[in-house]
Amino acid sequence: MTSAVKKERPMENSKQNFQEMENFACLGEVLGGVAHEINNPLQIILGKAQILRMKMSEPQNYQKSLDDLAAIEKGAQRISELVSCLNDLSCQSAPGNSFKTDVDLNYLLNSILPLINACLKDKKIEANLNLSEKLPKVKGNSLELKKLFMFLTLNAKKRICRGGKLRVNFQKEGDYLKVAFDGPGEGSVGNTNTSSETTNSGRSEKEQDFGFLSSSQIVQEHKGELEIIENPEKGDTLIVKLPLI
Repeated sequence: MTSAVKKERPMENSKQNFQEMENFACLGEVLGGVAHEINNPLQIILGKAQILRMKMSEPQNYQKSLDDLAAIEKGAQRISELVSCLNDLSCQSAPGNSFKTDVDLNYLLNSILPLINACLKDKKIEANLNLSEKLPKVKGNSLELKKLFMFLTLNAKKRICRGGKLRVNFQKEGDYLKVAFDGPGEGSVGNTNTSSETTNSGRSEKEQDFGFLSSSQIVQEHKGELEIIENPEKGDTLIVKLPLI
């Protein structure tokens, strides 16, 4: 019995280490997108602040100064918004924390939308979240669900070619809410192989499995389901089903 336990522990540790690596990889990719996104408002803030300093002694430029101040405020708010999203994503749940509440996915997804857009921007992928006010709530850990949707977004990004579109659709299916991530048309990449070879589009299995283990773990903890529907012509669809309240 002791021998069996010793054999299981290295496997559990290996899986945990791999999930931690995925978390760091996800955070690293998000940070890369956010860094570029933050740079633009920072340049505006610096430029406008320098102009304001030169115009302080010129009363006739009062209105222009107000416009510059508004631009500075808007840029600062943009940075604050991105940093706030990043803080949420980088938080770690306590081990074994199964605390769950009624989660409004409209609010949750809108709260991480700045990060989603920032991560997709380098490939010029447009995100279409088909949210609805009538979207039913799910039972879950909001922090973990934010990570789940970021993992799935980054996984879908790997499958979609530059300039494509990422669609996120929601549908009530029995006692579950079905959330589908897909990139239709010419912007999509072919199916995922089960071997280590690359696909015709040049994407390796490692790239297309990005964050999938961590996603599976989160879905399992929420007693949901996660699957990939393969379509070589139109691209794959990532589907997660979460139990309704």
